[in-house]
Amino acid sequence: MLSIEEKSKALKFDKKGIPLVVIGLAQAGKTSFVQRILTGEFQTTTTTMGLQFETANVGDARFDIFDLGGHISYRKSIWETYVKLAFGIVFVIDSANPDSFNEAKEEFWKSVDQKDTADEFLILFLCNKTDLDDSEDLEMIINHMELFKLAEKVNASYQFFKTSMKTGENIDNALEWLKKNTSKLSAKRVVDPLMFMLADLEGFPLLEIDKLGLKEDPTLLAGFLAAIESFGQRLFGKTGMLQYMVSGDHKYIVKTDEKYIYSMIIAKEECQEEARRQIDILSEVIAGMKEFGILEGIVFQILGVNPSEYVMERGFK
Repeated sequence: MLSIEEKSKALKFDKKGIPLVVIGLAQAGKTSFVQRILTGEFQTTTTTMGLQFETANVGDARFDIFDLGGHISYRKSIWETYVKLAFGIVFVIDSANPDSFNEAKEEFWKSVDQKDTADEFLILFLCNKTDLDDSEDLEMIINHMELFKLAEKVNASYQFFKTSMKTGENIDNALEWLKKNTSKLSAKRVVDPLMFMLADLEGFPLLEIDKLGLKEDPTLLAGFLAAIESFGQRLFGKTGMLQYMVSGDHKYIVKTDEKYIYSMIIAKEECQEEARRQIDILSEVIAGMKEFGILEGIVFQILGVNPSEYVMERGFK
């Protein structure tokens, strides 16, 4: 059985993939694209129910891929959450089905507009099924989908490709663009936490680490978060309702599970998706801990920060 230290290292490595979301209407070829990444070959696939998660290596880049079902029920229920967390959007459209273009256009722009304007992100737009005789050309699709408006999204990098999952047309070019641009983006999305705190569900801090010179009062924040947690439980019957909020020069990222409240303060211009990803890793590790003797070491390791730059307070013995 892995020790806590070994488990944290393994989880940290596993979570280092660059998160991508693959979306589009049903039967557009999303899962076929993911299988192309994984196997290099075309494979007949079935309709994705909900989501499928895969980790794939493309050259020296590692991707965490969330393949989301294209049925309207999934678009309404799960797309927004994963789109917001992803570093990049891969949108796949069936270029041989012009009757679907208007619906695809609506869903595409709805997803793009859900991205936080403070964070850079990528858009890879794939016009699939070009091997079919009735496939529309790329210029027509770009104009119909009004993809030229992406130039107004100053925080987005984007590219379009005609593709065929069956023949492999432009798959290598699309993956090369994805690898090159996500590597640059990932290097930019490093967060430097101003504060991290683990508290119980009553708001009692178990561990606080505060950046030297931080003017916030984490103890007050703990009580505030506990109040929100209690309200959420009574009103909605479940935990974890709040994801993040912005106040002044800071972003506050929050996650709750069955035992603890995890919270982090970062600068307003930093990436909340990366902060939430780090909190998710900590949540997985801390959930299995029976003793807190090495808790601070785990926190500093996974957050990737220098302990000498922080003031630490323990609420456990």
